[in-house]
Amino acid sequence: MGFEDLPNDLKNIVSDFAYKCKWETVENDLKMCKTIEKMDLSIVFVRNVMWSSKYQKYMPSPLIKFEPIRNFTNSWGDYIEWHAVKELIWRLDFRRMYVRWLYTREQWRTKLKENWKEIEVFDGFYKFLLYTRVPCFKPIWKNSGFNSLKTHRSPHVSARWWLDFGMY
Repeated sequence: MGFEDLPNDLKNIVSDFAYKCKWETVENDLKMCKTIEKMDLSIVFVRNVMWSSKYQKYMPSPLIKFEPIRNFTNSWGDYIEWHAVKELIWRLDFRRMYVRWLYTREQWRTKLKENWKEIEVFDGFYKFLLYTRVPCFKPIWKNSGFNSLKTHRSPHVSARWWLDFGMY
């Protein structure tokens, strides 16, 4: 008999002991972890460390060491490193054909605001630009290109405000 075969009451007891929440919450978060893993996002756009509001300390993200997302910020969108997304979109030269091929700068922001899972499409676009090596940056960013996108990472502060307010 495996854990899946246990009655929900026993699963709730185990989940309450481990995470102080119901089994349904744990199960939904585990499914979301699998969904995010299937996205195969570049390490540039994900957080390895997140602030836990429950434990009041920095902890490995739920995909590294599982904890329900409610123990962090209660939003899976905060797993995304929005600083790196914003920085890359700012560096791209949307006058170029391959850069504006899918969306404009504002359309990317709008799509990501409507659904954070659109990061999967943006990540594919990033990988396309990275591996094809087409000229895609504004002249000022030509030399640095994709370098140092990770240096803007912050485990505590999310840049979700950028999606809401659209400041560049």
